[in-house]
Amino acid sequence: MQSPEEHYYQVIHQQEHQLLPFLRAFEALQEQLHLTQIAHHQQELNHMVGDLFPSLNTALESLTPPHGHEGFHQQWRAAVAHLEEAYSSFLSAAESNPLVAYFQSRRAFSLGKYFLYSLRAHLRTLQQYWVLPEDLCRWDELETPTPGVEVPTGVIHRPATDAHSEYSLYVPENYDPSRRWPLIIALHGGHGRGDDYLLTWLRPAKSKGYLVLAPKSLDRTWSIHRPGLDIRSILSIVEEVLDEYAIDTGRLFATGLSDGGTFSYAIGLSCPKLFTGIAPIAGVLGPWRIPEESKQLPIFIVHGAQDFIFPVAIARAAYKLFINKGFTNVTYTELPEWGHAYPYSINETLVLPWFEHLPPRPLG
Repeated sequence: MQSPEEHYYQVIHQQEHQLLPFLRAFEALQEQLHLTQIAHHQQELNHMVGDLFPSLNTALESLTPPHGHEGFHQQWRAAVAHLEEAYSSFLSAAESNPLVAYFQSRRAFSLGKYFLYSLRAHLRTLQQYWVLPEDLCRWDELETPTPGVEVPTGVIHRPATDAHSEYSLYVPENYDPSRRWPLIIALHGGHGRGDDYLLTWLRPAKSKGYLVLAPKSLDRTWSIHRPGLDIRSILSIVEEVLDEYAIDTGRLFATGLSDGGTFSYAIGLSCPKLFTGIAPIAGVLGPWRIPEESKQLPIFIVHGAQDFIFPVAIARAAYKLFINKGFTNVTYTELPEWGHAYPYSINETLVLPWFEHLPPRPLG
């Protein structure tokens, strides 16, 4: 006969199995979203998810956590509530004005995932969601802290100061200060947030051993017309991270989506000797001066042929401009079916492998 604790976790593990397809489907939706096809997306999602959340909540209402597990139960309920809000907010989006509901659903999805990530040690089924498939067998290794490490690891959120904006940072849980770690600066899109965008990089960073810095822009988006404002903020944060963690400054990368892609151009071209490479995704090359010393900077341009915000012709023109100006290492990848949305699989299958193939930048 099952003990109350065994019964409790049996129900939780059943709910893990039910939530895993939802997490993957909603993530895929975020990546394939097209604002002119909202009704189609809603129909597909509703067909797949159905009444998942009412059934989860009904089971949880009748479930009493064992003594000492009340904190876990409260966080699990919060995770389910945020994911349900993500689902219902997206289904409420009208084709005439879907952006508000979409931003609400994206934020709720992020909050739900952060709760789940904090509970990952107890959620064996969902552990496969947090690492690349080939690295699941290394879960215990990736989760084992290095003895004697006193700096924070995992997901860290820090407030703004007079010198910089707020930012989020991911430090692999097995961080070891005896070796130097690569750092990716990941820049959110317009009206976005660093703590949301960080989640597009958490899985590959955890699996392959990267720190990820996701700053928030000083204003609603990056200071594209006065790039020095946000560049100073980002560089101030980088200095903080370099002071606290063992960073390989020969493997410092910048990437971003949409306005964040545009700003990865801005900071990369302004500070070409700082970066090993930059990867603008669905961004626009601004009308900035292109210094001669930036011509050695490796650049990886990723753009969707179906982009409904920044037409693909903009990216083609940027690539042509770099080639004509004599840049020595520019790669352009055009995705025939992709539009303009969150780049989970793009980061995992295109951007990170490109970062990894680059030789470390010479120091000095």
